[in-house]
Amino acid sequence: MANNQKNIDDFFRKPIEKEEPEQLKKYINDLNKGIDPNKKTSTDKIAEFFKGLVEKVKVYYPGRKKKEENEKSSTFRRKIRIYYKIILKKIADKFNFEAGVDILDDTSVLYRRNLVNKNILLVTNIVFIIFTLIGNQNPNYAVIAGFGIMMPVINTTLKRIIHEQPRTLVKQQLAMYIGSVYILFASFGVYIKLVVSAVSLTIGDVLTNVGLTTGEMQIEIMNRSMSALTDASIAQAGYILIYFALVVIALYQDPTLLRVLFKWVLGLLTITHIFIMYPLYEHAHSINELYTYLAITNNNIFIDIVLRTILLVVFFIALYSSVSIGEMMNSKRKEELIKRRDMEIDFKAVVGDVFDVIGVFNSNTINQSKEDAHRVAELASRLASVLGLSSNVCTEIYDYSVIHVEKVNALSILEYEGKDVLNERDYQVIREKTILGSVIIKRLQLNQKSEDIVRAHFEKTVEPGFTERMKRVQRSQEGQIILLAEMYDIIRQNRNYKNQLKHKRAIDLLELEFKEYFEPYILDRFMKYQLEFESFYEKYKYKK
Repeated sequence: MANNQKNIDDFFRKPIEKEEPEQLKKYINDLNKGIDPNKKTSTDKIAEFFKGLVEKVKVYYPGRKKKEENEKSSTFRRKIRIYYKIILKKIADKFNFEAGVDILDDTSVLYRRNLVNKNILLVTNIVFIIFTLIGNQNPNYAVIAGFGIMMPVINTTLKRIIHEQPRTLVKQQLAMYIGSVYILFASFGVYIKLVVSAVSLTIGDVLTNVGLTTGEMQIEIMNRSMSALTDASIAQAGYILIYFALVVIALYQDPTLLRVLFKWVLGLLTITHIFIMYPLYEHAHSINELYTYLAITNNNIFIDIVLRTILLVVFFIALYSSVSIGEMMNSKRKEELIKRRDMEIDFKAVVGDVFDVIGVFNSNTINQSKEDAHRVAELASRLASVLGLSSNVCTEIYDYSVIHVEKVNALSILEYEGKDVLNERDYQVIREKTILGSVIIKRLQLNQKSEDIVRAHFEKTVEPGFTERMKRVQRSQEGQIILLAEMYDIIRQNRNYKNQLKHKRAIDLLELEFKEYFEPYILDRFMKYQLEFESFYEKYKYKK
């Protein structure tokens, strides 16, 4: 009996020898080596514990969220939720590196990165302005004005270079260099400005003020200490901007650019430490004095400079590794996409040629009209029914019997041949057409098989090799059902190598000449209901 859940294509698929799965082979090999693949180590147990813990925690929040969503909300709340999602999507699109980008087009990729980094730069400029305005006991308005003028100029320049037509790779690279250098030097400028304008703790000035009492001096010292600590903290926050600038530069996924600019960062940071943060030139006029000042008198300054440098180097190594890995993965993606597009071109060409061949073969080779195909389908479907197959299988056999005359026009892919790049939907449609084409080819093969068998027997050219070869073609139960209906139909009709025969003669030939091509139970059922099949043939003989 047939499996009621089979697809049409499964009926006529050639049987393949089953092999042991690779996992089973590995399992057996491990057992032979004395390794138990199912043994759990302590690491496995710890991992499973945390996995179970996470799954238990997820039970609460998703359930509560689902309950809240199921509650019917007001129209106003729904509108707010919709607007909120729209706003979030627009913001996300502003900072999405792959939105509408062809990764094989270097200009398009760099253009998108420049757009995103320009948006990041716009937000960063606001942060820079805030940092230049806060934490200053003695604000330098000239510096603030300079930042205020330079920022919009840089932003306007970048915007013009990025969008200027014709859009070329050189222009996008220029915008990348300008944006990277600007954010790097701007972060240093903000940091230096915060360090210079920070209030230092000068207790001596308080003590020399004779007009203050002891209590007032203590309050003044406390106030100055708090101001100094606050400004120092703000200056350290400004120092983080340098790391942020390196991260933004890393978004370009250009290891060379990151490596070159890091050298500048290392040099500028060293100069900043020596001349601005810790003005060593004021305390050391020779190598010996510098050594005494850093190693003996103020070793904490030396430790601070060394630790900052080590931290920066370690951060760069991690960042550079991430960028290098990202560049490598992008290169692999591009290689795979190039291969895929080449395959798509070949795929379209091969599929188009195959479909053309199917159309030519179908129209010029087979001896079936639509009426003939539907008559064979009726016979095959009825035979499947008397064999006890389900109604679904009978319907599928009917559909398969006529698929080569009903569905062949659905194989055209002319609308996709003009496309250089196929999207996922196009690829899926062509794939479905290809599957349909393979089914039609199998149906045409079955039609040709029945014609070849009948012709060979009438022309007396049957040899043992021919019989065995024909028996290997689509030997499934469903294939034999359609083959029997086809051969009965051919025997009853005129051909250039024979005349049409009556029903009785056709039955005799099937029993005597063609029985070896069928399973006995299939042929026996056909013989048992032969009068019904004769009436089916006569009924649909002249059907339009």
